[in-house]
Amino acid sequence: MSGTKLGKLSIQWVSVFIFIFSGSVVGQDMEWSNPRKLKGSNAYTSVIGEDATGLYLLRFRNQFLTKNVIIERYRNHLGFALSKNITLKKSRLLYAELQEKGLLLLTAHYDRKRMQNEVRCQWYDHNINPVGKEKVLVTSTLSDFYDKGDFRVRFSNDRQSIMIVHTEKTEDNKRILDINIFDVNLDLVQEHRYKLDIIYNNFYLNNLMLDDNANAYFLISQHRVEHRKEQLSSAKANVYWYNSRLDSLTDFQVLDSGKSLRKAQFSWDRTNNYINLTAFYSSIKSSNTDGIFHFRMTPGQRPKTTYQEFTDEFKSQLFGDQEASVFEDVKNFELLRAIPNSDGGLTIVAERSSISNETDVTYINGMPTTMARNIYNFDDVLVISLDSLYSIKWKYLINKSQSSLNDNGYYSSIVVANTRSHLYIMYNDRLRSNGDVMQYTFEANGQVTYKILVRSDNHFVSIIPSEAKQISYNRVILPVTKDRKFSLLKLDYTN
Repeated sequence: MSGTKLGKLSIQWVSVFIFIFSGSVVGQDMEWSNPRKLKGSNAYTSVIGEDATGLYLLRFRNQFLTKNVIIERYRNHLGFALSKNITLKKSRLLYAELQEKGLLLLTAHYDRKRMQNEVRCQWYDHNINPVGKEKVLVTSTLSDFYDKGDFRVRFSNDRQSIMIVHTEKTEDNKRILDINIFDVNLDLVQEHRYKLDIIYNNFYLNNLMLDDNANAYFLISQHRVEHRKEQLSSAKANVYWYNSRLDSLTDFQVLDSGKSLRKAQFSWDRTNNYINLTAFYSSIKSSNTDGIFHFRMTPGQRPKTTYQEFTDEFKSQLFGDQEASVFEDVKNFELLRAIPNSDGGLTIVAERSSISNETDVTYINGMPTTMARNIYNFDDVLVISLDSLYSIKWKYLINKSQSSLNDNGYYSSIVVANTRSHLYIMYNDRLRSNGDVMQYTFEANGQVTYKILVRSDNHFVSIIPSEAKQISYNRVILPVTKDRKFSLLKLDYTN
């Protein structure tokens, strides 16, 4: 057993989206909201969810979610209903969740009097009026003067249980992993504290997940801090598995010496009860991407780790025969989604992206002035379908080129959605001109079709991929800029 046990865990999960293919006809219904001119600049949007009272959005003007946020409600047919400003007094918003009881906001606070960080909750009704009093859910001691808490929030798939995870520092400079479980009424169900044998500053909680049997999974990596820059760190990565039935914490080393993982993602195959951890891997001495890393475990069985190297044949089929171009293309791919298939395999979606910097020197009244700019590039999209043994069934490369300046790639990248029978990828084509919104559709046998989802003949339309959300198995909400006004596009897929 790894760690010192200080509690118990109990949580429920229900279904997750699983890519189940069929031969049904592809199509979708589209519904628009009326365009609105938003006040102010740099207003970001996050889709919270939808219920019988309407669709709820979170709007904010700084990505740290401090000072104040705006909650908006649209009617179910996307007519604008109301907007309320929520003031965050010396706090930051951690999570916004729509439940049957109402809208729930979780916020992080610093209690100056008690010298501790806190997570508090507040319910709101469908008119976004507060219900009851604010309640403290979790407290955390300070590791140093600047500690603002490293709280992580996860909901079960049935939205009936809430997990809040954070870490604390021990007197001997180790990490404590603190897990708190609440029911839908926000009553504490279980609390667990584990002292991990990890130096405090070497600890990284990369990802976490809960399965349908109340087991929790944490991907925790360690890097030895070196004082000399030329020395390489000795990286470690472990999956910590909390077994709810045995009330135990077990760890599995998942990374071979000399390798590193990039953007590792957990996924749960509910059909076969697999836990998958998927990532691209590379050598710590190189920035090249060597292949795909797989970690699979079934609770109660020995896990299996697989390294699937990109072969020369694989590279040439996708990118051509010139070795130099292949080297760069594979190097810059980043894993976006790993979706379990009903046959025990996975469908992987990755995108090639990079950021470059340029500096110009201009003269104003004879004085040199330096202007720096960041160029965001989001290019080809790679889709790979794997069977249960991780053999490649088919692969497809979407050729696109998106480049923007000093905007963090706001209109770039893609939206990924999956129903029970198809995988969909959407993006803005030709960002620098009056481009269209494209949609690619993937079927089980690798057949691919594409079409223009939204034409920009009469209106300049751009979807905002980072703000889109799939809110049910067949419904996607896309925030859109339409002729410099904000709008919503709802897609209901028929399969």
